[in-house]
Amino acid sequence: MLLRSYSGCVAVILFVLLVFPALAQAQQSADIKPSMDKAVKYLLDYEKEQNRPLSLWSYTAMAAAGQNLDNTKVEQALLQQLNVSEATAEYGLLVIALVAAGENPYDYRGQNFIGKIQSACLPDGKFADNIDGSGQGDGGEQVLANAHIWAVLALHAAGADSQDAARQKEWLISQQHEDGGFNWCVSDKKSDVDSTGMALMALGALGEREDSITVKKAYAYLKSVQESDGGFASWGASNAESCGMVIEGLTAVGIKPAAEEMNNAGGNPVAAMLNYQLTNGSFAHIKGSGANEIATYQALMALSDEYYGKCIYQRLADKSLGNQVPAVRKIKFRVDENDYEVQANGQTSLEEADVAPFLLNGRTYVPLRYLAQALVIPEAGILWSPEEQTITLNHNGITVKLAVGSNLIYVNNVALSPMDIVPVIKNDRVFLPARYVAESFGCQVAWQEATQTVIITQ
Repeated sequence: MLLRSYSGCVAVILFVLLVFPALAQAQQSADIKPSMDKAVKYLLDYEKEQNRPLSLWSYTAMAAAGQNLDNTKVEQALLQQLNVSEATAEYGLLVIALVAAGENPYDYRGQNFIGKIQSACLPDGKFADNIDGSGQGDGGEQVLANAHIWAVLALHAAGADSQDAARQKEWLISQQHEDGGFNWCVSDKKSDVDSTGMALMALGALGEREDSITVKKAYAYLKSVQESDGGFASWGASNAESCGMVIEGLTAVGIKPAAEEMNNAGGNPVAAMLNYQLTNGSFAHIKGSGANEIATYQALMALSDEYYGKCIYQRLADKSLGNQVPAVRKIKFRVDENDYEVQANGQTSLEEADVAPFLLNGRTYVPLRYLAQALVIPEAGILWSPEEQTITLNHNGITVKLAVGSNLIYVNNVALSPMDIVPVIKNDRVFLPARYVAESFGCQVAWQEATQTVIITQ
């Protein structure tokens, strides 16, 4: 596989930094290293045997175990993923795999996948089911908690700032069931082991640790459904993947899966999962069945977390400094002051404007023209219809549409949750709510009460 020189450098960095954990941790986990090596060998051999790319998760798992992905078909797999679907979870997988492969998710094939995911965050903090903000429910409603989880993990793995981590964490915590578990479907109130493990991974990425109430409740749920051999079941059957999800989730929040507290009479989750490994290095889905790629990559990721003592998404985040993160650009609009400040490329400039932002009902309104210019939206991307009194803004594949007097906002023709304010016309000028518009384009918005300043970070 031929990778760009940038990709090769980052891949080497990732390889070196992922392969060499703290010596003490490696010695403690030395007994599982042979199992990891066998699983990696199986996946590499399976790729050659099939003569086609494996799942992107398989390549991510191999990278998690320290395998350099040069001379694999990972690039073909990445290209295939570009056209899979508009599901946010699929975009999350793509970003995670890009980072694992040493590629740049901010600029891969001319696309900024980090920005796409960030723009899918809804006002309530949930990442939408689909990247365009739409839901996958029968009526278009938001139904997928796993879309939110993989978006959080993808941004974390890429070292990207979450636009509103507090709201994202609050939304996820609100999905916890009374018994402490989670489900991938927001309307299904029956807790699921795999979903709970995934939720713990995301909660770990959002800063939750073993001493938090949410984590304690999730841990109690997992202990209550743990099998006698130390493993876990989902969909009515004990399986390797459920063990793996639990191991990854516990590791993400600082709980050791092989600790005494996780021991049952027959063992702990790590020991139980190893019982699914076959002689050729693969893992079976359930005992007595044959080799299974999904079971193998999920088990391999879990074993690598146990071996290195840290969740793969955190390890990727720690080592993703090689990504070419776009330079931060900040725009500051101050209430009742015409000019606004732009900070970019280490320089600060004051841009002239002939009308000032104002406050209304606790919200900052900025003139359409100057807000668009601040967001670097070209003239051709700004459309005002005096007849319909609608505003349409187009930039970087994102289309935002609003109307004067309406609290509806559309992103790529999908209605988001209604705004609590509306665009207005004042002194024959159109003013827009700064936060809603800027966040729709993937920007972060902050308010400084002391200086009456709204700060937009791109």
